[in-house]
Parts: sequence; structure tokens; C-alpha cells
Amino acid sequence: MEFLAAYDAIPQTDAAGRVGLLRQQMKADGPALLRELRERRPVFATPVGVFVTCMPDVVEVLSTPEVFTVGVYGPVLEEALHGPFMLARDGADLHWHDRAHAQLMLPPEDFAPVRGLTARVSDDALDRAVAVARIEGRTTFDYVQEYAAPVAARVAREYLGFTDVPEETLHGLSQRVQRAVFVNQERDPDVHASGVAAGKELHDIVAGVIGRRRAAGVRPGAPGGPAGDAAGDDGAPDDVLGRMLRTALPPGTGRELDDERVNNQLVGFLIGYQQNAAQCATTALKELVSRPDEFTRAERAAASEDTAVFDGYVWEALRFHPFVPSTPRLCVRDHVLAAGTPRETRLAAGTVVHAHMASAMFDEAVVADPYTFRPDRTPVHNMVLGHGAHDCVGKYPARAIVPEMVRRVLLRPGVRPLPGRERDLDYAGTPYPQHYPVTAGATASA
Repeated sequence: MEFLAAYDAIPQTDAAGRVGLLRQQMKADGPALLRELRERRPVFATPVGVFVTCMPDVVEVLSTPEVFTVGVYGPVLEEALHGPFMLARDGADLHWHDRAHAQLMLPPEDFAPVRGLTARVSDDALDRAVAVARIEGRTTFDYVQEYAAPVAARVAREYLGFTDVPEETLHGLSQRVQRAVFVNQERDPDVHASGVAAGKELHDIVAGVIGRRRAAGVRPGAPGGPAGDAAGDDGAPDDVLGRMLRTALPPGTGRELDDERVNNQLVGFLIGYQQNAAQCATTALKELVSRPDEFTRAERAAASEDTAVFDGYVWEALRFHPFVPSTPRLCVRDHVLAAGTPRETRLAAGTVVHAHMASAMFDEAVVADPYTFRPDRTPVHNMVLGHGAHDCVGKYPARAIVPEMVRRVLLRPGVRPLPGRERDLDYAGTPYPQHYPVTAGATASA
């Protein structure tokens, strides 16, 4: 029986039964479910909100923040961060002010130096994982725990500025916060409390880092070096935190960027980066190696100094497995969605809307040959880094970090997912990939 027929057969009064079937089918074969919805019920009302599945409608939702707000998760995010953050606000002065500031701190000019940093950190991590495997007599190592997660954390330490914070701390605490805010749909009180506690711990850690930097003489207006330099003129690291602490905003901008605001931003950057980077580097490899012909082409592209072609393979792979498949929005006033189309739907104020980007990227009416793997596909049809007012503020460094993490693996002889187990990601009962075995190849110097 097709999903919609089975769903409609459940009485409307049995909300739990309908939601149970919906979640069961989404877990069993989400792409097939979304395809059926696009074709037969593209705006799909459920007891947990309205699913929006077509590209134009997803764009409409994500491009109209005055109607569709982040009120679903915004308050929870700010509780976990122990302060205001741009991702939890819509159109307010704080959102646009802090987003503009963040874009200055995470600029396009960082692409090349951050890519170089990622290459160095990735090669070191691969050397370490291979060496440890050999010492312990193993022929494999865990790609997630021994490579993707620590690489993302080490890049965060050097680029964002989490000075001397252990990588396990960055990864573990950020995962707890992200799970409490973005994955805890049932609002499990234990998961929520764990995330809030982790956010407080991160806040206090960063407060300590900021205090030590201030004690060392880092002040607004002090010149720093270009991105990638070891230190600015004041001797402190020239990382994103250093930039923020040295920044002196002009008078009359309406909001002082004091150390508490810097703290909230930096922790927010980590929450939006750490787990997502580790997951993307894992699922992109999985999607590529599951397509042997494309994987062979990607290996050839990885060897080129011009990385643009290779990067297309990674972002296309992530289109098939995006780390944020959908994002919830709260409709705060009555709105007609997809007006003038056969999909036209009136949404009442208070409706929760789920914008399914994973579905939009396969909308046959907009995306040519959506189920064909095409690394040269136009970026317009790729929503992996979001869309609209809340697209990824760190998109420029992200476009360097994620592909380079995958590229360093393809450049390493003998480090590959196990034959026959290419798609075997072990989530270990969590929402995130936890284990992915790969063969232990040679060290960089071998």
C-alpha cells in the first residue's frame, strides 16, 4: 500500500497513529515518501505540522521571514546558548546586525587559508589514525571518531579560536546542544536539560578563553594579520575570536559588541559548524563511494590543484544526503502559500511548517534529471547550506572545509570504506553518524 493510502486509512482522530506511520516511513525511505508527496500532496498537513515539498514553496517559506519565523526553535536555542543569537531571531535589529558582523568575521577571503589549514589538519589526523591502527594491529579505523570529528574540532580550534579546548569537549558539548535544539522534536526533558547544561559549559569555557586573551592585551582597534597568520600585532592568535575581540564598531550602530555578545556568537558558530562538518564529511564519502564510477572520477578530480571540479562531486553527494533535510518555521500570520497554483494552500497563524529542502532539491519541475548524479549541477538547486535569511553564515569557510576533508581521504592510498559496507553508517542510537569503518592505508610520509 502506498504511504498516502495507508495514512488516509487511519482515522483523523488517531493523531498518534498517523504520526507514527509518518515517522516510520520517513525513517524507512524518506526520499520515496517525499517523492510521493511532491507528486500527489505537495503541501501535506499532518498533526505535527505542514510538510512543504516543492522547490518554489520551500523557497517561499525560507524567503519570507516576516511570515515564517524561527519561533519553533529560537527560544530553545537561546536558552541553550544562554544569550541572544542571530539564528534565533527574525528581522530584528539583533539578527541583521549580528549577521552582518558575522559575515565580516567569516569572509570569502578566508576560503584559501582555511582550505590550507584543513588540508594540514586532515593529513595529520589520517597519519595519526593509520599509525594507531598499525600499533594496535588493526587493519581499519573509525572514520567518524578518528578522523571526521577530530578534524572538524581541530579546525574549529585554530580557525574559530577555541584555544586549548580539547577536541572531545568541542565535539561532545556541541552535539548535545544541537540535539536538544534541532533534533529533540518530542522535547524530551532529559535531552533538553543536557543541551542547556552543555551550552552553559561551552559559554563558561569561552568566557575563560576571552578573559585570558583580554589579560594578554587584546583590545578593540588592535591590528591583526591576514587570515591564516599565526598572530596579530598584539601577539594573540589571528583567528575569528581574535578578530571579534579586536573589532571596534563605529558609534551609532545601535549595539555594542561586548565580550558576552562575542561569547554568544562564537558558541553559536560552533553549534552550527562542528557536528555538521563532521557529518557532511562522512555522508559525502558514503554517497561517493556508493557510486563506483563517480567515485573513480572524483578520485581523478581530487588530484587536480584546481579543486572546483572536485568540490562539485562533494556538494552533489550531499544533495543526496543533506545534513539538514528540513527546517521548521512558525507561520505567525495567515498566509496563502503557492498562490495561483494548483498547490495553493491557506495557512493559519500558528501553523508549524516544515520546509523540506531535501525534497526541493529533487523537484522534477525545477531540477533537471534530479536523480542523476551530476557534479556540474548549478548551485542554485543545491540547498545543503540552506536558503534565505538564515542560510549558513559560515558558508565561505564551509565550502573550503567540507570538500577538503573528503579530498584528503581520496588522496590517501588505501584509506577507503570497506568493500560491501559502503553505506553502513552506524548511528549508535543517535541522530548522527557515530561509526564508519575504513581501511587503514599508508601514512603521508610512507
